[in-house]
Amino acid sequence: MQTLFHMVYLPLRVSLISLKYTELPPYLGSTLRGVTGQALREIDREAYHFLYENGKKGGGEQDVGKPYVIVPPRACGVKTMVEQGEILDFDFLLFGRGIQYAQALITAFGRIGEYGLGAQRAPFGLLQIAHGEDGRMIWREGQAYPAGLRPVELPCRRLPQAAGAVVRLVTPLRIRRKGQLVTSIPFPTLIRNITTRTAAMTERYGGWTDQEEAARLQRLAEQIRMTREELRLKRLERYSNRLGEKMDFSGLLGELAYEGDLTPFVPWLYAAQVLHVGRNTTFGMGRIQVYFF
Repeated sequence: MQTLFHMVYLPLRVSLISLKYTELPPYLGSTLRGVTGQALREIDREAYHFLYENGKKGGGEQDVGKPYVIVPPRACGVKTMVEQGEILDFDFLLFGRGIQYAQALITAFGRIGEYGLGAQRAPFGLLQIAHGEDGRMIWREGQAYPAGLRPVELPCRRLPQAAGAVVRLVTPLRIRRKGQLVTSIPFPTLIRNITTRTAAMTERYGGWTDQEEAARLQRLAEQIRMTREELRLKRLERYSNRLGEKMDFSGLLGELAYEGDLTPFVPWLYAAQVLHVGRNTTFGMGRIQVYFF
């Protein structure tokens, strides 16, 4: 059966251990991205440039996503209190040609403790790094296990007779249109973002996408009905060291329900659960979970 898209990625499950009782921000995507970038810039400028400064198109065009996604721990209320000895797990997904910098990234994870997390620079140590899917160890207690660095394929799974779906927005979803954050996600909007992101990532970082099928699906999406939309705006801010100011980081959380023949869309919706949807995916924004009927 024809493959609709192809890309490989390396899922790294990183485990940090808290060295003291501390308070952390409720959403750690920005925090983890920042401290990892600080360490990586000191270790390997080439790796930092490729992972953190890639994706810019210029000329007023929207940037391509960078070749990684951070999946932070789940947000918890207004603030998150962490006990000494508590383990903090997060995923760092490297896509396509970004995988070549895995070793530099692993070294950077080991240096996170030198910078600390959050405004209080809370001390954490690196406990271990494992493969995010098969659990094979990659690093633990100073010992590296290279066999664990095994890329996997972006899922292109099919499901027959899918007549509906529930899409859960697990982390804030940010889609902007004409400079404004959209507050409603009809199915064509969702599919257009998924197919466009898949095509842009495979073109930039290695792989391929069936562009004709992507265009066909964008037309077919008009036939899918939204039957439920329970969304709320989660207001977040992050501090930009580059700009020296706080930036709005708000996005939508909640659930969406759709009905219609979703069978041709299934592979793309599965892939989007790895790639994420919308803007600021490197911070872990736009993570979705999809359940089919």
